[in-house]
Amino acid sequence: MSEIQTVVVLGSGWVGRQVAARIARFGVAVWLADKNQAVCADALHWMRQLDEFPPNPNWLKQVNIVSSLADFSRERPAVDLIIESIPEQLSLKKRVLREVSRLFGPPTIIASNSSYFVPSTLSSFVEQPDRFAHLHFHVPVLQDSVVDIVGCEATDSSVIQRLQAFATRIEQIPLLLRHEHPGYIFNWLLQSVLKSALELAALDVADPEDIDKSWKSVTGMPLGPFGMMDRIGLDVVEQVLSNARWSQPPSVSTDQLLAILSKHTNCGELGTKTSRGFYEYTD
Repeated sequence: MSEIQTVVVLGSGWVGRQVAARIARFGVAVWLADKNQAVCADALHWMRQLDEFPPNPNWLKQVNIVSSLADFSRERPAVDLIIESIPEQLSLKKRVLREVSRLFGPPTIIASNSSYFVPSTLSSFVEQPDRFAHLHFHVPVLQDSVVDIVGCEATDSSVIQRLQAFATRIEQIPLLLRHEHPGYIFNWLLQSVLKSALELAALDVADPEDIDKSWKSVTGMPLGPFGMMDRIGLDVVEQVLSNARWSQPPSVSTDQLLAILSKHTNCGELGTKTSRGFYEYTD
C-alpha cells in the first residue's frame, strides 16, 4: 500500500479548514477547494493566525488553494485522497461527490467527513464506490482525538487500511467501526446528551446556564451540553438533529441492553465496588 501524500479537502468552512491544517502540520500536501473563493482566502487567513506548532513549523507552506476542480484534475490527476467536508445537505453532497468522482478516477480515495449520513447513503453518488469510505474528524480537529473510519459494503479493504495508516500518521487515533451507524460512536452518544439538554430547556425545567452547571459540576467536565453545542457550531447541530429524523439504525430492545449488563452482574462483576465491571480495577 502506498502512503497518502496528496490530499484535497472539499469545503473550507469551520471544519474543513481545521482538517486541512491538521493534515498540513504533518507534512502532507493539502489543497483547499470551495465554490466560494472568499471562504478559501478566509481559511488561509485563519491559519496564519495559528501559533506555530510541531512537528512541522513550516506547515503552512503545505496548504494550497484550488480555484477550479476541473483544471486541477487535469494538472494533478493522481491525488491520493479527497475529503468531502461540506454542509450536511444530501442534495449538495450528491452533486459534489458525483462531480469529484467523475473528475478524479481510481486510485484516488474519496472520503466523506459527514457527521451523520452513513456511507451506504452517499456511496451511490460515487463512481467506483469500492474506493469510498467515511473519514470522520471531531472538532476541534487541531487537538489530538479520534477519527471514525467506516466503509460501505462495496468498500475495498485496502482503502480502509490506507485511511487507518493516514490517521495514525497525522497522530489521530483511528477507530474502525464494525458496521456503519449514524453518528458513528461519539456523536451518537453526544446526540442523546444534547437532545436531553434541549428537551429540558424546551420544557422550561431550567435555563441553558443551569443545565450546563449541573452537567459540569457532577461530571467534572469543562463544558456542559450547551457549551458543547457552541463549540461544535449551532448550525451543524441543527443540521445533524434534522437529518437524524430520516436516518435511524435498527431499534434495540431493553432486553438487549440488559443482556449486556447481566453478563457481568451474573458473575458478581458490579464495577469499581467489586474491582471488576466492564474494566478491571486493580488499584
